[in-house]
Amino acid sequence: MPSPQPPYEQVRREIVEQVRGGELRPGDRLPAIRAHAADLGLAAGTVARAYKMLEETQIIVTRRGAGTTIAPGAVENARREAETAEREDGGPVDAALLSLFAGPVAEARTRGARDVEILATVRAVLAGESAGGSR
Repeated sequence: MPSPQPPYEQVRREIVEQVRGGELRPGDRLPAIRAHAADLGLAAGTVARAYKMLEETQIIVTRRGAGTTIAPGAVENARREAETAEREDGGPVDAALLSLFAGPVAEARTRGARDVEILATVRAVLAGESAGGSR
């Protein structure tokens, strides 16, 4: 069964897991984008996007002439990334927050709101939008 995640996200998560699990360590070199893409049967742009995301979260570092390596401090950053991904995928959550949200979610469902609408509303609240639709 194909993964629901886009290919660049699969590449990114795989590298995060390899760093977190100790397969890749700070200073280890990653293949060049084109070589990695060819190995995986993906477009170079897909792997480039994954590498860019990994650079933004300081999991990898790319230096002209030196290539791409696992960044110092990447293990801790990978742990944080993996924990975030786990929560986003429905993994462990804070029990106190779960208890806090259970009532309002049940109320919204009772009023006929669909889960997608509830999620959109929570995202709007997190973004600082008010009931009137402005920030």
